[in-house]
Amino acid sequence: MSLMSLMLGESLRLWLPELLLSVGAMAVLLTSAFAKRSAAATVMTWLVLAGCAVSLWAVPATASHSLFFGLIVVDPLAMVFRWLALGVVALVALMATNSSDVARAWRGDYLSLFLFVGVGLMLMAEANHLLMAYLAMELVSLTSYVLVAFSRDARSSEAALKYLLFGALSSGIMLFGMSLLFGMTGGALAFPALQEAVGRLTHQQTQACVVPVALVVTGLAFKISMVPFHMWTPDVYEGAPVPVTAMLSVGPKAAGLALLLRITGALSPMWPAVAPVFFVLTIVTMTLGNVAALVQQNVKRLLAYSTIGQVGYLLIGFSVHTSIGVEGMLVYLVAYLFMNLGAFACVVAVCNDAQDESLDAFRGLARRAPGWALGLAVCLLSLAGLPPLVGFIGKFLLFGAALQASQVVLAVAAVLNSAIALYYYVNIIRQMYLLEPRRAEALHPALSLRVALGVCGLATVGLGLFPSGLLAWLSRVAAANLL
Repeated sequence: MSLMSLMLGESLRLWLPELLLSVGAMAVLLTSAFAKRSAAATVMTWLVLAGCAVSLWAVPATASHSLFFGLIVVDPLAMVFRWLALGVVALVALMATNSSDVARAWRGDYLSLFLFVGVGLMLMAEANHLLMAYLAMELVSLTSYVLVAFSRDARSSEAALKYLLFGALSSGIMLFGMSLLFGMTGGALAFPALQEAVGRLTHQQTQACVVPVALVVTGLAFKISMVPFHMWTPDVYEGAPVPVTAMLSVGPKAAGLALLLRITGALSPMWPAVAPVFFVLTIVTMTLGNVAALVQQNVKRLLAYSTIGQVGYLLIGFSVHTSIGVEGMLVYLVAYLFMNLGAFACVVAVCNDAQDESLDAFRGLARRAPGWALGLAVCLLSLAGLPPLVGFIGKFLLFGAALQASQVVLAVAAVLNSAIALYYYVNIIRQMYLLEPRRAEALHPALSLRVALGVCGLATVGLGLFPSGLLAWLSRVAAANLL
């Protein structure tokens, strides 16, 4: 057997989770086309996700492996984001199974697109080459455009068109930046070669490279909703089906941050030139998101601006440029997965019941469904960063990393923004517990939604009370210090 065949076989073995998810997505799509009942596609989806979970346990990445001739890399960081991507897809699939936004006849297509998004999210976190990074981003983007428009009404179509136009513009800008970087570094595209080429540049050449680097980062900034590339976020979140909004709020943000980690690691010699820009945009992102959320009456727009504010906290990990900052960012991403998707599970349940997305739909929820009100309150308070919930652990590490790096202004801005965010989170809790309900009937969400909220609520409380295992795992990942 040739050396090339051996390398390809080893690559396929280590890439088994993504391979299963890809094949499973196509199988779910075909099942939905030929099966008489949409339940078959749902069962197929869960079999695929179970197979991916098993394969992730079977092929743990304890070292760095370069796969497919250097296009992607599987290492401890990729393993973290593999689990994050799989968690996003699984929890969103639970929400989508009983979403009123999409006709049951289309559910198989709907679920298969979520699986394709999961493949793209994993590839974004594993990219070791600029072209692979671009292809992974386009896989996530193209499937997301279709998912946003899946309700097939005027509002979702408008949201999808806005998302498509902004996404196409940002993709073009990013590709142009890559082409400039390719020419200025002598043809380097793989991240290790890019790091070596940038390290050989003179001071004048390094200053000239700031422009293509800024263009590349612009594409990622759009994906993670960093200010000033956030304009699409509230409109798209409002028009998309609620499960799709939930997916967009977590999945692309996590994968975009992973890719940003890898790109900034490859361009580390240029960090002193771009550090002040990251510092300013981190503060502006968290401030604009939280201030704009104060006046929102639509719960999906409120959570959209909340997402922008949360991205600002996560960017602290880049601004401080330390391994502790990376650890804090990873911990907060895990926390954000559970607390934000738990909140969206409640939003799906309430919006399905009331056919209303305003904050008034949550009036008196504690009397109609005490468990759901408690679950939503736990997730919102964790987003605000109150102890003993897992959101507090993540913010504590991020704010502590800022102080350790002597960036006191950044830490103070983050604390003030957390206080602002507490106001609009508590306002929803006030609606649930202190106001009279608009309807007297009890709320009875579907079993899949109860499972999603239960998993997210238990993880939010449990990881906050017992964070040692999570911290030990992520501290080992951050020790590689990819920045």
